[in-house]
Amino acid sequence: MFTIKLKKIPAILVFLITTMLYAEEPVTKFKLYGFISNEFFYNSRQNVESIDGVFNYFPKPIELSNGMDKNAVPQAEMISINTRVGIDITGNLLFGAKSSGKIEADFAGFSTSYYVFRIRQAYMKLNWDKSELLIGQTWHPMFTDVIPTTLSANAGAPFNPFNRSPQIRLIQKINSTLALTAAAIYEMQYVSQGPLGASNTYLKNAIIPDLFVGFESKTAHWTNGIGADLKTIKPDLNSITSFSATAFSQYVNSNFELKAKATFGENLTDQGMLGGYGVSKFATDSSTVLKYTNLNNLNVWINAVYGTKIQVGAIVGLSHNLDSNEGLDLGKSKKITVYGNGFYCTTQEILNRLVRFSPQISYNLPNLKFGIEYDLTKAQYGKIQKNASISNPYIVDNNRIVASIYYYF
Repeated sequence: MFTIKLKKIPAILVFLITTMLYAEEPVTKFKLYGFISNEFFYNSRQNVESIDGVFNYFPKPIELSNGMDKNAVPQAEMISINTRVGIDITGNLLFGAKSSGKIEADFAGFSTSYYVFRIRQAYMKLNWDKSELLIGQTWHPMFTDVIPTTLSANAGAPFNPFNRSPQIRLIQKINSTLALTAAAIYEMQYVSQGPLGASNTYLKNAIIPDLFVGFESKTAHWTNGIGADLKTIKPDLNSITSFSATAFSQYVNSNFELKAKATFGENLTDQGMLGGYGVSKFATDSSTVLKYTNLNNLNVWINAVYGTKIQVGAIVGLSHNLDSNEGLDLGKSKKITVYGNGFYCTTQEILNRLVRFSPQISYNLPNLKFGIEYDLTKAQYGKIQKNASISNPYIVDNNRIVASIYYYF
């Protein structure tokens, strides 16, 4: 009898240990997604752009050489670097919350290094009944869930904030329709401008992260929200704090969508938008900067889309310079110094107003989408004044045609 028990105990222990190990093993699921993208585009003029023209911001100003405008030169290209791949991850319960994550990348590279595999999003997320905690890189909260539907990949930039950054973000449900979002954000790929060019050094040196708080209401057909952003950067020994705010609305019903957003920004260069900041006070006996001031900018867009299989739509965007908070100092160089998008130091010209009208049509199947988009962008330039307004204004146009085909998986 005793001998039989000894023989059975090892088998029972093996069974119990094996059962415990399998019970505690993480249950992780992976879902692969993405698309293969090919785009052909034509521009009637040279433009300020990124990702080798995938993102088209605004036409360049007149630049004369032997009486000829160097920027009045058309261009055309076909490109596939917007191709994207991602993995959605779901895991076990952690601290009573559903756990998940995302890793997403494309081939758009960095700066002028195109065709390089780069990270887009990489985060972990915990979801409780009324709370969500996200840690990692994803869309800046200024981007929001309300974005224009465009055939091109720019999602309304530079009229709409466009930024993905490392962050800690908390979403707290207040009731069934209203939620509060609070986030602390640092810069990585989308960075501020300054004396060293575009760099995340300025925010790093300021220590304090970019801070955002906003409210969003969602019902069956409506999404409405507001948000405020406070950012401090330190370009040198001096720092500058910028305030920005956004308000948005979206109506969706069956085949029809109507969306709109307004963004007021003090120095939203990290969002790919116009404006920036400038030197308001130099030391009297040197070029040492004593003080900076923000350049204010207002951005508004409205977007309407109709249809599913055959979809038509259009976006209208406006970006307008609202001058600077304080006067800009000429300094010893007798030139105004501004760090931002749309300013040209050599000619002392600044982009004062930008208007875009862009209709589109596309044909959509479960795995395939192709279509064509026309983009008319008008840019008003002029000589910058001490309050960041302009004199001697003139307008340049760019006519852009984009033909795209996407294969989704």
